[in-house]
Amino acid sequence: MKLSIVIPCYNEALNIPLIVARLREITVGRSDVEVLLVDNGSRDDSAAVLQRELQGDSVVRAVTVPVNQGYGYGILQGLEAATGDVLAWTHADMQTDPRDVLVAFDLYKQHAGEKIIVKGNRRNRRLLEAFFTFGMQLVASAALGVRLDDVNAQPKLFSRAFYQEFMTARAPHDFSLDLYMLYQARTHGYRILEVPVFFAKRLHGEAKGGGNWKTRIKLIRRTFAYIFELRRTLANENLQAKKAS
Repeated sequence: MKLSIVIPCYNEALNIPLIVARLREITVGRSDVEVLLVDNGSRDDSAAVLQRELQGDSVVRAVTVPVNQGYGYGILQGLEAATGDVLAWTHADMQTDPRDVLVAFDLYKQHAGEKIIVKGNRRNRRLLEAFFTFGMQLVASAALGVRLDDVNAQPKLFSRAFYQEFMTARAPHDFSLDLYMLYQARTHGYRILEVPVFFAKRLHGEAKGGGNWKTRIKLIRRTFAYIFELRRTLANENLQAKKAS
């Protein structure tokens, strides 16, 4: 069983050396893991840093997206290039340890053959951030009729079969990808297991999905728009199915 870890990097030139060093540390002696760092249309020196840091590396390789088309698009491009039986994604900001993906992989292997998804569950977060997350998951759960917990927690880990069935056609290209993935899991009988992850302080760069209130409000608007767009799509599909029957 081989694991592919996809990590999108958008303007993460300063964090890339840190994450590459950590990835090499945690994958020493492992032939069952590959890592794909996706230069997601960065406007800084990420491409040059990746080329320098990954020279001669047999475990970590780069995938290039020439023009940024969204967080989700970068992940999907990495997943398309992955070769593993088990697929995962996490973030490049070093706020969550890449080793969390290996912990999730170990848990996944304990349940081999079962319909499961493994995701992170964030600990030691500030009260305001936890309140914000809780509010968002309540809205999403109520609107879509399924239980959704800590939607944006990393990592996300799943089988190639899940990817091929649910992630290759209608998956969104923005930050709604996490929501879409968990919704598909819940509505198609997948059990969602969690591993605890601990948040560290971002050392370099800016958070892309809610680091300050300006970006957080944008994220809220995009997420709400997607939640209700998905609900309308599902309602239309159910209506068409009833007419067909």
